[in-house]
Amino acid sequence: MDLPVQDACRSFPRRTLRLQNRSYYTVYDDRRRIYVPGNRPPEVPKPRIRPSRLKIRAANNPTRNVIKVAREYEAFLARPEVYGYRQVAQNFSISKVMVSYYLTLLNRLPADFISWLENCEEELPLTFFSLKRLRPVTMLDEPDRRPELLVLTRKLIEEMQGEPSEAVPALLELLGESSLATPKPREHRSIQLD
Repeated sequence: MDLPVQDACRSFPRRTLRLQNRSYYTVYDDRRRIYVPGNRPPEVPKPRIRPSRLKIRAANNPTRNVIKVAREYEAFLARPEVYGYRQVAQNFSISKVMVSYYLTLLNRLPADFISWLENCEEELPLTFFSLKRLRPVTMLDEPDRRPELLVLTRKLIEEMQGEPSEAVPALLELLGESSLATPKPREHRSIQLD
């Protein structure tokens, strides 16, 4: 078997290395073909169940409890020398709008939900209930907030993919859902061929 080998000094001309009675397999690295001696290692099967985006996000990013962050802003705002959102924003290196969004969570979400989220220690619920998900709930009228939080909790259960949790059943009881909601099994359509 003749294999082209690149000269170390120049890219051209190529020398040919003669190999006999050896097995090689090809590996590609940065669009270069590399011949590795030995037999090809067995392929590692890919996992069939892909982790949800929530689990990927929780694994890659540090988890922040939005209520605790809002409490920090509220405590700084309560100081006598601080007179507005601008000073809070400058101290924490964020915008005034973000300070407003976080403090709106404390003012408009139900008090029992705020206390539950503040005391929650599990990563997945904390990652799921981010400012991005909770802000639309704060824009709803008072009677519509609890049902929307219940819808978000059901989405959380689906994204957790059956992972055990102590915090989610407590949240369901808090929001008035008596039984633990389970994710709906995927419905497959039967295709009839003629």
